[in-house]
Amino acid sequence: MMVKRNFCLIFFTLLSAGICQAQTLPDALFTHITSDGSYTMLADKDNHIGSDEQVAISKEYYMARHAVSNAQWQQFITATGQQAPSYWSGGAIPEGKEQHPVVWVSADEAQAYCQWLGAQYPDYAFRLPTQGEWEYAACGSQRTVYPWGNDADVIYQDGMLTSRFNFNAVVGAYILQNPNQLATFNNPKSTRYGEQEQVKNIFSINSEGNVTGWIDHGNYLGFVYTDLFTAINETGGYTCAIDAYPDGVSPWGCYNMSGNCWEWTSTIEEATNGAEKGQMVNIIKGGSWYATKGSCKVSYRGEGRKGSGRYATVGIRVVAEKRSAANIDNIQNPISQTYRQYELSGRRASVNSKGVHIADRQKFLAK
Repeated sequence: MMVKRNFCLIFFTLLSAGICQAQTLPDALFTHITSDGSYTMLADKDNHIGSDEQVAISKEYYMARHAVSNAQWQQFITATGQQAPSYWSGGAIPEGKEQHPVVWVSADEAQAYCQWLGAQYPDYAFRLPTQGEWEYAACGSQRTVYPWGNDADVIYQDGMLTSRFNFNAVVGAYILQNPNQLATFNNPKSTRYGEQEQVKNIFSINSEGNVTGWIDHGNYLGFVYTDLFTAINETGGYTCAIDAYPDGVSPWGCYNMSGNCWEWTSTIEEATNGAEKGQMVNIIKGGSWYATKGSCKVSYRGEGRKGSGRYATVGIRVVAEKRSAANIDNIQNPISQTYRQYELSGRRASVNSKGVHIADRQKFLAK
């Protein structure tokens, strides 16, 4: 496992430094997925299993095996001058979280990352997956609601949690290792604002990993409205390494497609859940360390966020497709060696020391 992590970090470091320019995608980082061009969603928009909704997906695409890590994001912002996520104190990755997924990044920033990555792999175009492509990569032809099957396979007994994925019971089990520790309700709207309580009296976990007392939006109570939760959230949340939980890998070989962090998709739909309900948003998939185990089902639908927003539990997984021969030639033969300018589907991408700039073709040619 450490060998693979080191390979990924070294490989992306060389790419960002311009020392190497890859012609093929490493199997350690991407899995090759094929389809007949369509996919039937596992559930409808009201989360009733047995949907007959068919969506178009690529017949051939390469899904990243892992979410984008903090270390990979650091390579990107170093090369492009983008700002670090807000939870990176002083612009530095929180200690020990180099291989955890980057969060607090918008879908718009994810697209910029894809453009930057495309300059490192001239034969491929990178983008966010559609929700259909994401779901197919998570469940494959077995069509189960979790990557490994239809049972969450969670056991909580004698203070020990056994799980194939990272969700809110994992955080809860960690906190309840010290059940008598005090937490302070720290939201000014809370009916118990400023009061302290032992964590064992705030929330509990049953034998199947269901958490009671996690959050109460009505009275601003629950563990989420305490100082202990705030401390966790301020450093990027209770995420795990992007290659953790090998028992939860999808049939296509993708890690953490249930839990850890929600992942952006390019699909725009009306949200049917959460604070964004009724709004047109980028659909997110997979659940997170904050979410219930039910929300971590790959079949779960209806969650979305504004593409321009940044969120504590939302990260990135990219997908790649092979470019056409014409686009490959444009990438490999830059018009200007100084600015490494490339023709990309009628738009111009400029990659210089300050980063990636995409301009309309006419505006570019006028300069």
